[in-house]
Amino acid sequence: MEKEKKKRARKQKRSFSGKNIPLPQGKLRNYAVIWALFILIIAGFAVANLVHKDQEVSVMENRSLAQKPELTWEGLGSGRYMQQYETWLSDQFVGRDFWVQLKTFADSAGGKKEENGVFHGKQGMLLEDIAVPEEKALQEKLDAMKTYQEQYSDLNMHVLLVPNAAEIQSDRLPAFAVTADQSALLAQVQEELGTGFDGIDAGSTLENHKDEEIYYHTDNHWTTLGAWYVFQDAAESLGISSDSMISMEPCGVSRDFTGSLSSMSGYETGYKEPVYIYLPEGDAPQVVVNYVEEQKKTASLYDSSMLEGRDKYGVFLGGNHPLIDIKTTADSTRRLLIFKDSYANCFIPFLTPYFREILVVDPRYYTGNLEELMEQNRLTDVLFLYNGNTFFQDRMLSGVLASGSTADE
Repeated sequence: MEKEKKKRARKQKRSFSGKNIPLPQGKLRNYAVIWALFILIIAGFAVANLVHKDQEVSVMENRSLAQKPELTWEGLGSGRYMQQYETWLSDQFVGRDFWVQLKTFADSAGGKKEENGVFHGKQGMLLEDIAVPEEKALQEKLDAMKTYQEQYSDLNMHVLLVPNAAEIQSDRLPAFAVTADQSALLAQVQEELGTGFDGIDAGSTLENHKDEEIYYHTDNHWTTLGAWYVFQDAAESLGISSDSMISMEPCGVSRDFTGSLSSMSGYETGYKEPVYIYLPEGDAPQVVVNYVEEQKKTASLYDSSMLEGRDKYGVFLGGNHPLIDIKTTADSTRRLLIFKDSYANCFIPFLTPYFREILVVDPRYYTGNLEELMEQNRLTDVLFLYNGNTFFQDRMLSGVLASGSTADE
């Protein structure tokens, strides 16, 4: 009996050694079915991505989505086309909103302090985490800016980089939340750019008003009040004399705005906040706003139709566009070119009374030739206007600036 037990034990040990034990046919079929389904799902997503129509906005994230870029030799040569293509593919992936929602749910179930890079702060404040730039990409961007400034050294170059809410209103961050020192990062940028650029200090102005509603509670943008404070302090640097400044008053256009940070994180989904535009008191120069690629013109800086949807911040200039040409009746010969992100959209109306023309380029969508744009317009000033996070994450500005450089010719 004892010998029989030992014999069975040795046989069992050999059976678990994994040697010469064929997989049962049933398991082989199951694995084959699983792999076949996996391949079919991947192929299905690939086909769906090829045939589905691009969406203009993400309702869930409350932001514009990248559109398929136009293929040009210039874009291929500079690498700008591939960067824009990657952004388009990420934004337009079939079922994107579902996958974003699924990830948010999983993260929340895991007890994270933040969702998708959004902190749930005090007083119902949502604060986007501070982005840390990739050193090589940042240096390429700064080098492109300096090369551009050297080529057009006769123009007044201004840089306005706006700190994000998590930097200015850090006291509203949740307990134990840690973010990068954005003020130090922005100071390094200005030092690297040197004296060829007039650096406008938005941080000090916003710090002086940090307890006011200078950022939206549920959105990643500054409010028009925050932009107004910075404009008043920046006017002198922008060559706008105090005696020529026009008085402006806030006008509420919505009271039920819930922004993109709420959509991205799932926090404060029922929070409603107001949106204000600023209108001049008395007479002011008239404007004609030309959305160049869309071949659309309007006599207003505001698009009231955007107030009917979720993206109410889009009331400012109708959202983001590759190229906008704003002509005014201002008593001025100055012409301004702005490289910008969406923070500029609510800031631009403050500038129009003081420039004869304002060209607005959003490098995230612009595919034109900057050199031709510079040659066709008698510019006097250039303004780079970004929020800190977008500037540090941007991958398009250096390519756009390179399209306007003749340094290698």
